[in-house]
Parts: sequence; C-alpha cells; structure tokens
Amino acid sequence: MSPKTAPNGKSKPRKCNDIFQKRQLQIIQKATRLFMKKGYAQTSMREISTATGIDLRNLYYFIKSKEDILFLVFEMIHRPEIEIFDKQAIIDIDDPVEQLRTVIHQLIDFGYDYGQEIVLLYRESKSLSKRLRKIIMARESLFVAQLEEILKKGKERSVFHFEDSSFTANFIAYGLSLYPLRHWNMKKYSKEEFNVLIEKSIMRTVMA
Repeated sequence: MSPKTAPNGKSKPRKCNDIFQKRQLQIIQKATRLFMKKGYAQTSMREISTATGIDLRNLYYFIKSKEDILFLVFEMIHRPEIEIFDKQAIIDIDDPVEQLRTVIHQLIDFGYDYGQEIVLLYRESKSLSKRLRKIIMARESLFVAQLEEILKKGKERSVFHFEDSSFTANFIAYGLSLYPLRHWNMKKYSKEEFNVLIEKSIMRTVMA
C-alpha cells in the first residue's frame, strides 16, 4: 500500500500516511471476512462500509473500488512472503538445507497468520481483471522462483535430489498452503505436530 501524495506532488506527512494505511488495513480485514462469508461477488461496498463503520463516501477516499480491496488483500499476502527471502538472516545461511528449513518454518507460520487471505486468493483470484491477475501471477511466480534458487543451490552441492527444480518449487509452495486450504480436515493436529509433519514431508521430497 503506497503512501498518499498531495495534489502538489509532495508526499503527505508521515502521520497522515499512517492514518491512511491504518484505515486501509481495517477495510481490508473487515472486507476479507465478508468475502469469505458471502463471496466476493455477493458482497457490496455498502456492506463493507457498515462493517468498517466508515461512511460510504469516506470509504472511497481510502479504497477506489471493491476490486481494489481484493487486490490489496493479495498484495498483503505477497509482500511479506517475498520479504522473507530478503531477510539478511536467511540470505547469510550458506547451507541450503538449513536455509530451506528456515524458510519453511517462517512460511508455515505465515500460513497460520494469513489463513483466510490465502484461501481467498485461491477462491477469488478469478474475480480480478485480467491486468490485475497478471500482476498477482507474476508475484506468485517470483515467490516460486525464490524457492527454486535455494533448491538449485542444494542440487549443485549434491545435498538435494529432484528431477525438475521448477516443479519441485511449485510443489513446495502448494504444500506450504496445505493448512489454510485443508485445516477443516486436519483439526486433530496441533500446530507443532503439523509443522513437524509438513517439514519432514518437504525435506523427504528434496533430500539426496
């Protein structure tokens, strides 16, 4: 979510930006619950206005359209996913096995924090315009490419073994979404138990 710009082209004060972004986040969170409950197409801007307590006219100051809200939900998912790979603590891990394990742990936690949003991505991405879908798919591809780089490094050092790095990276990405997508049928597992099982499953897939 980019900072607002004043009519003269200069950035608005930090306090204004913080308030704007706080309001946007509030709208996104409330709208996500409505989209999950009723479906994107069946949810109106008036209902979002009521849920957030923001007058409909003021709502359009923070959000251009209902599609804009859905796109920002996806952006809220993709940004922290990509940022995980940019963390210096992860970049500095030379051992690809340990690097992959660390990424897996952080992405599993991410799946718990953003479970509703991940389900919404799989369920409602078709509702976006073609232009916005292309942006979402490009970001998904970037996320998979980051996983693929770790896999390639491990294969070069003969600690990973697989036939196709792109397929394996996509397989891992889907596996890391398993809890949000299938949690209704996995209630018998505690978070700790699930984390151990998914990590073991992924590492068995790639280890030489």
